[in-house]
Amino acid sequence: MSLRNDPNQLQSVLIDMDGTLVDHFQALYRCYRYASEQLGNEPPSHELVKRSVGGSMPVTIRKFFPEEQVEEAIRLWSEHFDEIHLEDVILLRGAKELLDVLQRREIKTAVFTNKSGEHTRNICRNLGLEDYFEFALGAGDTPYRKPQRELSELALQRLGTKAENTILVGDSPFDIEAASIVNMTSFCVPTGSHTREELAEAGADRIFDSLQEIADWIESCSKSS
Repeated sequence: MSLRNDPNQLQSVLIDMDGTLVDHFQALYRCYRYASEQLGNEPPSHELVKRSVGGSMPVTIRKFFPEEQVEEAIRLWSEHFDEIHLEDVILLRGAKELLDVLQRREIKTAVFTNKSGEHTRNICRNLGLEDYFEFALGAGDTPYRKPQRELSELALQRLGTKAENTILVGDSPFDIEAASIVNMTSFCVPTGSHTREELAEAGADRIFDSLQEIADWIESCSKSS
């Protein structure tokens, strides 16, 4: 039986950061607005930025600035984010409960994100979550980004587990592809930039309304086994 139906073979979980574990969108939006204003541009709308994030900032920022401004926009965005990255961080519903369940079941857990690895680790420390994770792997830690196969393979290697015993929990098609490219199971939540319908169309193995639902599902399956 596959992990999508039975968690009893589950050995490890990779969890995305933005839109999955935390809502950090307001701080991200402030950085796009800051860079736009510094360059004399009309800032993109809140909704447009929210619909665009997920593939890492250097990719997303090109949607909002002409090529001749991109390098300076990245510098300005990064400068501002360094200053405010511990602000406006909201732990999403069920995050703590899911992490508690995984820890009790001794399931290896790591953060797997296109957010800066350094900023991600700072945020986890600030939220008191670092002891739940084997590691946090993010942008800048390697030359790779989700959904490149090399990043998924590296995460599995560092966990010391196999793809067939691992679930990737995320909120976007990037997460689904990063899982499927190495035959991991993908569980998604529509708490980020994509709707339940979009996640289903992208091929998510299962879709839950929140991390709390995933925690409840693991607990109920383990009790019935």
